[in-house]
Amino acid sequence: MLKFFFFNAVHLSGTKYGCGVGGCGACTVMISTYDPVTKHRPANSCLFPICSLHGAAVTTVEEVGSIKPRIHTIQERLAKCNGSQCGFCTPGKVMSIYALLRNHAEPSMEKIIAALDGRFQTVNWLVIGAACCLAQLRDILMKAVPKLAEEKTKIYQAFLQHLRTLAGEQMRSMASLGGHIVSRASTRELNPISSVGKSVLNLASEDGKRQILLNDQFLAGCEHADLKAKEVIVSVLIPYSMKDDFISAFRQAESQKNALSIVNSGMRILFSPGTDTIVDLSILYGGIGSTILSARKSCEKLIGRQWNDQMLNEACRLVLEEIFLPPSALGRKVEYRRTLLVSFLFRFYLEVLHGSDNIALTSPSLQYPFRCAELSQEKMSALGMLQSGIAQGVQIYQLRCVCRQPPQDPVGRPIMHQSGIKHTTGEEVYIDDIRPVDGELSLALVTNIKAHTKIMSINASEALQVPGVVDVVTARDVPGENGKDEQAYAEDKVFLASGGVVCVGQIICAVVAVKIVYEDLEPILTIEVTICLLFNNRFRILELEYLLDHRREDKEMDVYVSTQHATDVQVKQTLNLQYNKIMCHMKCVGGAFGGKITKPLLFAVIAAVAANKTGHAVCFALERNMDMLITGRWHPFFGKYKVGFMNDGRIRAADFQCYINGGCTKDEFESVSPSLIPLIGQCIYILNLLVRGHACKTNLPSNTAFRGFEFPQAGLFVETCIVAVATQTDLPHEKVREINMYKRVNLTSFKEKFDAENLWKCWEECLDKPDYYSKKKGIAIIPMKFSVGFNATYFHQVTSSNQSLVHIYIDGSVLVTHGGIELGQGIHTKMSHRELKIPLSYIHLCETSTTTVTSGKYTAGSTGTEINARAVQDVCQILWKHLDPIQRDNPNGKWEDWISEGHKQSTSLSATGYFKGYVTNMNQDTEKGHAFPYFRFGVSCSENIGTDIVMDACFTINPAIDIGQIEGAFIQGVGLYTLEEIFFSPEGEQLTLGPDTYKIPAICDIPEQFCVYLLPNSCNSIAIYSSKGVGEARFFLGSSVFFAIQDAVAAARKERGLPMDFTPNSPLTVERICMACDDVFTEMVRLFSSLL
Repeated sequence: MLKFFFFNAVHLSGTKYGCGVGGCGACTVMISTYDPVTKHRPANSCLFPICSLHGAAVTTVEEVGSIKPRIHTIQERLAKCNGSQCGFCTPGKVMSIYALLRNHAEPSMEKIIAALDGRFQTVNWLVIGAACCLAQLRDILMKAVPKLAEEKTKIYQAFLQHLRTLAGEQMRSMASLGGHIVSRASTRELNPISSVGKSVLNLASEDGKRQILLNDQFLAGCEHADLKAKEVIVSVLIPYSMKDDFISAFRQAESQKNALSIVNSGMRILFSPGTDTIVDLSILYGGIGSTILSARKSCEKLIGRQWNDQMLNEACRLVLEEIFLPPSALGRKVEYRRTLLVSFLFRFYLEVLHGSDNIALTSPSLQYPFRCAELSQEKMSALGMLQSGIAQGVQIYQLRCVCRQPPQDPVGRPIMHQSGIKHTTGEEVYIDDIRPVDGELSLALVTNIKAHTKIMSINASEALQVPGVVDVVTARDVPGENGKDEQAYAEDKVFLASGGVVCVGQIICAVVAVKIVYEDLEPILTIEVTICLLFNNRFRILELEYLLDHRREDKEMDVYVSTQHATDVQVKQTLNLQYNKIMCHMKCVGGAFGGKITKPLLFAVIAAVAANKTGHAVCFALERNMDMLITGRWHPFFGKYKVGFMNDGRIRAADFQCYINGGCTKDEFESVSPSLIPLIGQCIYILNLLVRGHACKTNLPSNTAFRGFEFPQAGLFVETCIVAVATQTDLPHEKVREINMYKRVNLTSFKEKFDAENLWKCWEECLDKPDYYSKKKGIAIIPMKFSVGFNATYFHQVTSSNQSLVHIYIDGSVLVTHGGIELGQGIHTKMSHRELKIPLSYIHLCETSTTTVTSGKYTAGSTGTEINARAVQDVCQILWKHLDPIQRDNPNGKWEDWISEGHKQSTSLSATGYFKGYVTNMNQDTEKGHAFPYFRFGVSCSENIGTDIVMDACFTINPAIDIGQIEGAFIQGVGLYTLEEIFFSPEGEQLTLGPDTYKIPAICDIPEQFCVYLLPNSCNSIAIYSSKGVGEARFFLGSSVFFAIQDAVAAARKERGLPMDFTPNSPLTVERICMACDDVFTEMVRLFSSLL
């Protein structure tokens, strides 16, 4: 593929490799061809075969611009407007916009948003070449529709409806219409429309040319209606619609754009002229079976019927009988998909009524006996497509008093990310961009395919015969410990008495084609099963887990790794080496969010053992599906509560039981359960509180600590309890929250003292901003009290003696190293440069390495900047003490003069710094302690058109970076609570392993009105420069969207007289929203299913 050609053949590393299936856009390049319709198009290089590029030009991000000699305006604006964080996907964004601008010098906002998401002739139809890409087809139709009479364009408009949301722009620019049609997959959304529109396929072969209908029989693969051997599709004839035609297209997906449809449909009806009598009817559905399904029998029975409510009821019954979906159907969501069958039919019924009314208005000579005016307001609300508006953001923050601040002092200023330009040019070097060394070997994993089993034997003989295979590495090759809590390599029965593997995806050995014999055992897959035995869940790592181990002389080992915790990756015990012979290097990490703390140790062991055995450098990278299978996610959470409350909503007592699915090994859950208990209170003061936490062992991949460290689960649980109390007391939700929130100086449930003043300031400010009380439904305001850091001083410790290391060179330039790792949060940009009182251009920060930082702790818990900045502050103050005599002797001198003189006087211009960390403790026996250094407060209010966030960030070190962190964390939280669902098979196999089945938020999910307001005149005496960490805290505020949706569903249920005491689970997906509304269609499906 083209991406690998860039790296291996022409040594270009700006184009990044993300998912490998065209879903993330990190690998986007521009393909240019000589074509009178379109010349430049974005494409996913991970899917583009080199052989398809004959006569084409390929432009990568390196050609667009680089630091030398110049950067492009796109790159400059993206960097200076703080459009990147970790930067891993940024080159792909640059290329998408660049390709757009090459085609449209002044694009509309809609085209810009779409970018980030053939020849033809006209007679009485359109003839589109089969090789025409979908993006070009969209452009052709958009030009053709305005030129034609409206009655002729109904099928074209149905096409356009899908082409605006089908896949991303890169995929639309690559995928051809012919390929879309001939694949006949159930999710190919244009095929049902083509079929009901009576499209014709023009075919060719050595035997000549012919035409066939693109009908339901072709889509079903019937032999008499199919292509013959060696026959190809040359073009597709798409006819005009007729004046009595009505054609509609429908789709429902997990996400509005760039997502495979759950169910899609094309429907067409033809009436006898001037009547409501059905002459012809076609209904096709995708997403139900393995191919497109036709409701042919149902349609035949409805011919001759009048278009009225009685016909609709009969049509729904017939369709549910004909399009059968068994409970065990592939793709799950059976009841929901059956509901969509009749929901789409109802929408079509209304659209036909509405369309007939429009025809009557524009053509008085055409009168139908049914009129749209007869529709109720409720039914009219179902018409029209939901379209995302153009997002508009407002960022409000207070600058420090710059009049008293030296111009070179960066603290409090919105300074661009230090690596922002390199992010946009693709010149930032991630682990994946390191050039191979001589003799380097690649390593692949063999993983377990059963949830709970014993390995009886491992036979590598066939693998070793494969050309290119050097060796197979198993547990027998580990000279020391085979991992800590989790085995690096599974051990067979001969090697270890148990010989057990405990989840699908557990690593068995490294390399390829290994024969494994199993003995099956009974798996445990859910929290509920674990509870019965008395003893869902998100991913977000951008850059793939990646290691490069290189064995050197004297038994030294270089490890280049993408991790948040370098000290833990030093593989000492595995290789039986001392720490001083293992050098771990981290330049920057392409996204982490907590997911690269524990797992990189496991991967480091695998690569190190292979390098040790073979004597060669070993490169080890996980493909996206393997990454999602192995690395774990947020712990699925199951909660039970009992609450005692007064009529005014005041909670007097609560009993919370919390269960987390830890997976097959401990990983982080020993830390998670103790942390969960003090987090459970959120902003709510409950005098009598009992919290019990349980970690459940299951035969699923082990879960780990992601952004928020269980607070997202605990906070949602508590706020769900608040909603239940409000429902029972028939009080507004915000009133119940207000009456139970901490006030003034107070004590937490674990007796830690804190002041809630800023919590209330955030609350009141947020209530004012969206005119909260004027909104009636579909709105929620959620407060947050988030604890920074960890509940033990040890985890805040920067290092034993040399966490920060600063060298001042003879020319006055400064090299700074520290123990924090750049994850995209701007830690290098926010380091304490003000202490040296010199311009930023004098200072360079190099990679994080265990050669300079011997025993640093995690870069996590939103404390990375402040604890490392304290250490840098310490070392800078030491250096100033060294320079103080020289400065006193020459007070009017410049920095370079003092450094030059210091060098002459043999003054030490290098020093190390140290910060012990915040003093915290939590006594689990007494349930008391000063568990956290301080708390962060915030409030988020979300409704159907926007979100307002008010945050207590105190005096932010860099408002541009911090607001970016707030916005990014919020959107990530929206994904957690509304989109990102994990599915496992009954056998414990994970089914959501890539962007096609696991959806994260896209640009269309950003609130149309997005305001972030940093609370002014706030300070924090504990953290450096009176700042507060922001990275993790804002994640939970995405739950305001969850509760706004719940409020809208509650309003819908109330209108129908349904019970209000319902509890939706997270994520609140489109399926769960639909089924919670419990409307006439869900009721119809349930009734029909009960009769089967």
